[in-house]
Amino acid sequence: MGSRFRPYAWAVAVVAVALSQVGAQPPTLRIGAIVPLTGPAGVSGQFMQKAYELALEEVNRTGVLGRRVELIVENDRGDPPTGAAAYVKLVTRDQVVAVIGGLQSSVSIAVAAQARQRPVLMAWTGAAAVVVEQALADADWFFHYHPWQYHNADSTYRFIRSTGARTIFLAYEDGPFGSSAVDEARAFARQYGLEIVAAEAFKTGSPDLTPLLTKARGSAADVFLFVGFDHDVIPMATQARQLGYSPKMILGSPPSWPVGFEKLPAGNYITGMALWVPSIRHPASQRFVRAYRERFREEPSSYWAPLAYTNLITVAQAIQRARSTELGALVQAMRQTEYDGPIGMRLTFKRSLYGRNQGFTRLMAFQWQNGRQVAVWPEELAEAKLAYPAPWGR
Repeated sequence: MGSRFRPYAWAVAVVAVALSQVGAQPPTLRIGAIVPLTGPAGVSGQFMQKAYELALEEVNRTGVLGRRVELIVENDRGDPPTGAAAYVKLVTRDQVVAVIGGLQSSVSIAVAAQARQRPVLMAWTGAAAVVVEQALADADWFFHYHPWQYHNADSTYRFIRSTGARTIFLAYEDGPFGSSAVDEARAFARQYGLEIVAAEAFKTGSPDLTPLLTKARGSAADVFLFVGFDHDVIPMATQARQLGYSPKMILGSPPSWPVGFEKLPAGNYITGMALWVPSIRHPASQRFVRAYRERFREEPSSYWAPLAYTNLITVAQAIQRARSTELGALVQAMRQTEYDGPIGMRLTFKRSLYGRNQGFTRLMAFQWQNGRQVAVWPEELAEAKLAYPAPWGR
């Protein structure tokens, strides 16, 4: 008698499974992000996280491949082993289809070692040190958004030459970020007819930069070029004023400027190199700035915000173009990227000195003028004239 009811029981089970599948939502599409929410570059990482939130909201209005995107953010804390462990977790446990983000070169070197063993699409915003590019030179799945250090150096020394300056005192933090800057410095300076009269390392996070600034003042160089992190900028600016150090230009290139720097009197007329500033007159940039202000009630004063937004949007677009999460298809789709976004320059990927897929290749210059980051170079982006020599104290 039991055998008479087996077909019926089987049919009921099939119907139940079918009904459960009708009501089920498709699984989310997971993307991992590695960013420094704390540590030396924590300010930049927090701007990135907020911009990722904006981008994720936009992506999920329509979804990707009929699925919602889930972004799993890992804090690398500016620590290489933590960054490497985050990559392994995202790829093995979370089963992400792509890893995005990245900022510091030291962390990126550690992540690169893991990525070579467990490759997924790696769309990397940060790391300027060429050693990272060399480590991933043959990785067709590695896409790099930020200019490499030699791109940064070319922009920096071209800008300095345009001011009429001729001599430079270079101060750099002693990690991979700063050291990569000094590696490129003298060759680019010579190329543009400039002289680096001295290059001095300092420990990032040092509260007292007076000895360094005293040496710089003694050099009488036209330009004090400062390569450090955001938390190094306020001690540099305030102690320079206290010493009465008044070169024709102080030029800094931290990943981000400290929150509230615009209110610091000693910061007025300090000049910076960046990928973007909020005042750029580009429609996509202006839309991004408005959306960021409305969402977070603050100014997106770091270029890492629009860079992160660009990062997630372009990866989502590539997945949609690929119609697949298979790595080879994603690589081909990423190479088709042509994105006119908030950075104000069209993003495409081309070969670089060592790498296969390089995005942006130049920086712009701005000057802090009355609490605003004002674009001053190149000419086509300039909103105002560079105050040179800087009228310190006015």
